[in-house]
Amino acid sequence: MLTRSAEYAVRALSLLALRDGRGALHSAEIAAELGLPPQFLSKILRRLTATDLVISQRGRTGGFRLNRPSAEITLLAVVEPFLDGLDGVECLLGQGACTDTESCPLHSSMTEIRRSFRDLLAGTTLADVARRAVRTDGLGIRPAGGPTA
Repeated sequence: MLTRSAEYAVRALSLLALRDGRGALHSAEIAAELGLPPQFLSKILRRLTATDLVISQRGRTGGFRLNRPSAEITLLAVVEPFLDGLDGVECLLGQGACTDTESCPLHSSMTEIRRSFRDLLAGTTLADVARRAVRTDGLGIRPAGGPTA
């Protein structure tokens, strides 16, 4: 339901939430830590900086950090700049535009799934993600008790 950009944005900002208070991270460090493509991540971080979720500072001691406490940043705010399909009307069955007046057999179910997913994103903060995460290992942020790969 999310674009790759939105997924990477959530992962990157979740890492910043985990590291909150321990200084900024350069985009290359974030990319290496999470196993993300560095150039693609740089574009994502620039977009998040433009939304004021992230602060960017140049220089050796610079990098990216959250612009406000992680408890005040919802996952919906993180993915909104990259929304594509979350609110879309593209038909899952390939009927083109799928609306309430011209709908496919799955339209009402998909509408409810999208609404529930949006509510989940709106009700979950970066602090929630950070509280449940224990470490990263180049494959992403791992939940407590998750596989150690």
